[in-house]
Amino acid sequence: MMNLMQSISGSAWVAGFKTVPCTDSKCTRWLTQRHLSSRSVGVRMLDKWYCSYSCFATAAAERFSQLLTSRPPQVNRLSRMPLALILLSRGLLTHVQLKQVTDEQKLTGEEIGEIFMRLGFVSEKDVTAARATQWGCPVFSVPSRLLGPRIHIPSTLMRLHSMTPLHHVASTNSLLVGFVNGVEYGPLYAIEQITGCKTQACFITPTEFEAQMQQYNQAGAPPEELTFEQAQSPVKMTRVLCDYGVLLNADQAVLARAGNTLWARLKSSSRTTDILFNAG
Repeated sequence: MMNLMQSISGSAWVAGFKTVPCTDSKCTRWLTQRHLSSRSVGVRMLDKWYCSYSCFATAAAERFSQLLTSRPPQVNRLSRMPLALILLSRGLLTHVQLKQVTDEQKLTGEEIGEIFMRLGFVSEKDVTAARATQWGCPVFSVPSRLLGPRIHIPSTLMRLHSMTPLHHVASTNSLLVGFVNGVEYGPLYAIEQITGCKTQACFITPTEFEAQMQQYNQAGAPPEELTFEQAQSPVKMTRVLCDYGVLLNADQAVLARAGNTLWARLKSSSRTTDILFNAG
C-alpha cells in the first residue's frame, strides 16, 4: 500500500489526474483534480497551495514576521534639488519670498511647498511640476471626469501616502499611480505585490487628488476594508487573517508591506477584503 501511495504522489499526472500536495510539510493531504484549478479548494499564497486555513496559518505567521522585520526602502533625497531652488530658478519665486517662507517653516515645521501655495506665491501646478522634476517623473493632468481604473487600493493607504491609481493598461498590465508630495517606493512595491500590476509613478496636484478620492468614494461599493491601528504580534494578525478567510471562504491571500502598514488582501469568488495592520 505504501509503495502504491508513493508511486501516485511521485507522478504529477496519473491517468489524466493531477495531484497537488499541501505546502505544509506536516500535512499529508493531497488535492486530486482533473482539469480543475486548485483555487476552488484551500487557499493560495505566494504561488503555494494550502489545503486548509489550519495549514495556512503557519506560513501566514512566518510571512507576517518577515514583513515586520523588513524595512521600507530608503530613498536618498540629498541628491535631489530642493523644491525652493527649482521654483527660484524658474523665476516663479523671489529671494524675498523665499526668505519669508524659510523663516515661517522654521517656526511652523510645515512642508515648504504647502507654505508657498498657502501664501499665494506660486500655484499648486507650479509646485507639482517642481516636485515631478525633483523625482524625475512626469506630471499627469487628470481629466475632470476621469474614473480611476478597477484596480483597487485601500482608501486608508491612499490618504496616508497621498497617492491614487489613475490608469491601467491591460495589454502591458501596467498601472499609473499619482503622487502629491513625493514617490513612496514601499507602497508602490506593495501595490505590485498585491495587484500583480507593474507600477509607474507620476505627479498630480492636491486638488486633482481630492477629486479622485471623492469620485472613488462615490463610484460604488469598493472592496471591504478593515484597519487595525494598534500594533499586533504575527500570531494575532494571523488569527485575524484566518478568521476572516474562513468567514469569506477566501481561496487567495496576498501579504505585503506598505510603509508602516502591513496590507493583507483576501479574495474569494465574489468578494475582496483588505485588512490593514499597523507595523509599528
